[in-house]
Amino acid sequence: MNIFVSEYLCCGACELSDTEAGLFREGAAMLEAVISDLLALPHVRVITSLQQNVELKLPLLEQAIRAERLQIFRVDSSEQEREIFKSACLASDCVLIIAPEFEGLLSRRTQQALDYGAVVSGPDLTTIQLTADKWQLYEWMQEHSLPTIPTRLLSAELLRSAITFPCLIKHRFGAGGLGLETFENEKQLRNRWNLLPSAEGQYLFQPFLQGKPLSTVALIRPGERDYFPVGEQQISWDQGFEYQGGSIPADIDNSDLQCIHNLLDRVCDLLPGLAGYVGFDILLPDDSPHEPLLVEINPRLTTSYTGYRRLTQDNLAERMMNLETQFPRIAWQEGVTVRFQPDGSVSLNPQL
Repeated sequence: MNIFVSEYLCCGACELSDTEAGLFREGAAMLEAVISDLLALPHVRVITSLQQNVELKLPLLEQAIRAERLQIFRVDSSEQEREIFKSACLASDCVLIIAPEFEGLLSRRTQQALDYGAVVSGPDLTTIQLTADKWQLYEWMQEHSLPTIPTRLLSAELLRSAITFPCLIKHRFGAGGLGLETFENEKQLRNRWNLLPSAEGQYLFQPFLQGKPLSTVALIRPGERDYFPVGEQQISWDQGFEYQGGSIPADIDNSDLQCIHNLLDRVCDLLPGLAGYVGFDILLPDDSPHEPLLVEINPRLTTSYTGYRRLTQDNLAERMMNLETQFPRIAWQEGVTVRFQPDGSVSLNPQL
């Protein structure tokens, strides 16, 4: 079975700015983790592409290349990457696309693979487009009375209205916290607005709610959903938003966990196009911890994959790429907590 794994930030399709270096580290960590798990399957051959200055740290990298189970195309330009992407899609039995949502990248790459006749692992294109647009997703959640954070489009008109502080803004098509900023007063917000090019309709405005930031994953297969243990996101606000990975499982009550699963059941019932590995960001507000809020849906592999794979002996990539195959429920380790960093480093500790 030939599987093409395309990680957008590493593949040579783009040049990254200094502000996007964190996203690159996360992308590289996810790519290494999922390729490692796929190579653990004897019947799988993996294809990927990398820009010239990117090196993988896989222990079995050279051995897999010599055994012709791993083929890496080195890329010098975005034009070359487009040709490799097409050829790899045509030569593969299944394609896994890892890409951020900004600028419509995830949906556009998925559309390209589908146009080449590829079988793409993950949600359908319509669902990707809905969940990648955070404003469209908010309107959908409002339409279906799903609990979420009150949201408005950032605009000059909004700045003239009464605003409660603290607040935050984030990009409508952001990923990994890119473009997310907090503000304590009106002056800070107005100064930032004046520096944002073409910001009208491109940023979301939300109150800053105190609470516990959580994330989890659903592995969605025909007729079943496997919910992963809920993790707590580690976020620093000292110098703006900084994602610092997370710890799994989160320290939450069983009653709160049941509320989260009830919310996810509603979401999955309403979005039948969700499939494969899907991430969910959730907030447990301090003033109403038994009423979880759905913050975002990530229709793709998330950084937490690097932590989840260490909490089980089961091969998560095998289940993700073989949605029609029947597997027993995932067996998660008990009594340990995994702490994962954005760069893919992981530590296991006894659970307190």
